[in-house]
Amino acid sequence: MKKTFFYSLVVAAFLVGCGDSVKEAASSAADKAKEVTTDAAHSAVEGAKEAATGAVEAVKDGAKGAVEGAKDAAAGAVDAAKGAAAAAVDSAKEAGSAVAEKVTAAASDVDGKAKFTKCVACHGAKGEKKALGASQVIGGWDAAKVEAALKGYKDGSYGGAMKGVMKGQVASYSDADIAAVAAYISTLK
Repeated sequence: MKKTFFYSLVVAAFLVGCGDSVKEAASSAADKAKEVTTDAAHSAVEGAKEAATGAVEAVKDGAKGAVEGAKDAAAGAVDAAKGAAAAAVDSAKEAGSAVAEKVTAAASDVDGKAKFTKCVACHGAKGEKKALGASQVIGGWDAAKVEAALKGYKDGSYGGAMKGVMKGQVASYSDADIAAVAAYISTLK
């Protein structure tokens, strides 16, 4: 404690003896500190401005990249949707064609069966009879053979004893009707 008191007296004597010069030195030091602090604050503000400008540019670049990425993703999705739609259209076309073929075949069967009804009286429901005891049994004949015979009856180039009767029966048949009847007769057994 004696040392502390002694040092305090030395400092007080020094300060009392140097009064004005110490005040000036302290004031000068304070001014210098104020100047350094102001310069440091300005430097800090400028640094912050530059950092903020850099951050804004980085955000802009990031946003541009995100927009481009979104555009690319959207274009990819559109292309994928177009491809899927084209595939669906192709599938629908194929399915439609298959259905149309089945409907046409079914219509031919129905038309052939319907047209055959006028033949049933002589040939039997399954083509199992010799018409008027003079013709062949036609049930199960190949469609091409039946078609050739019916066309021959129609134009008069085919048939024996039944030629005249058959010509009248098929005279009103179109080529499509003949094909339908021939297809139906080929299914009979």
